[in-house]
Amino acid sequence: MIILKVLHTLIFYSIAVITFFVGTLMTIPFALIAKEKHLVFHFSARIWSRLLMLVSGAKVTITGINNVPKVGGLILASNHQGAFDILIHLAYMPRHFRFIAKSELFKIPFFGWYMSLAGYVPIERDVSASAHRTIGSVADVIDQGDCVLIFPEGTRSKTGELGPFKRGSLMAAFSSGASVVPIAISGSYQMMPKKTFVINRVPISIKFGQPISFNKYHGIKPSKNDYELELNRLREEIQRLLQS
Repeated sequence: MIILKVLHTLIFYSIAVITFFVGTLMTIPFALIAKEKHLVFHFSARIWSRLLMLVSGAKVTITGINNVPKVGGLILASNHQGAFDILIHLAYMPRHFRFIAKSELFKIPFFGWYMSLAGYVPIERDVSASAHRTIGSVADVIDQGDCVLIFPEGTRSKTGELGPFKRGSLMAAFSSGASVVPIAISGSYQMMPKKTFVINRVPISIKFGQPISFNKYHGIKPSKNDYELELNRLREEIQRLLQS
């Protein structure tokens, strides 16, 4: 079994690398003539992600997809179980979205260039120094009618359980007044736990909850109690989706 898992993993990574470069080279000509380059790159990324999820052997079930509004700026808030979460969201999210990523990733040759063209939002490790710039960038994306994906835990779970939410994770929601759709992913931790690169074939579940409106906070400064209330409300909803 271990040998088969390792072989399957090697095949997966080989296909991932080859198709990434081939797909990107095929995408560039279309992006150069497109008015909205990030949409072209997202379309390419969705095809690539769907292919890789097929190769992974994971059986994916999706519930509550109609809870995601079809139009308008939106924040998508998901728990973060494993390294496959971004790939899963790219493959099965019903709408185009951008995500916030560590600025170090944008410095990786070729890959960082791809992320910039795709419209992803960089954030510095020193969050206090870049929080306002990041919030402004997210608000701009939302004002354009696009979606932004956030992981309120800030990092992958060490155990697969839902971790505490970062205090600044909902600042963009309060600032923009955009609705937040809670999302619960189950199974991605078992698919590739931390500190290992071996891929397991496990069932994956994606559940979309009802949007949480932040419109009443738009244009006003929320109190500390308001912030704690909404942060707990979001976390409790994602926890409920995980347990349902």
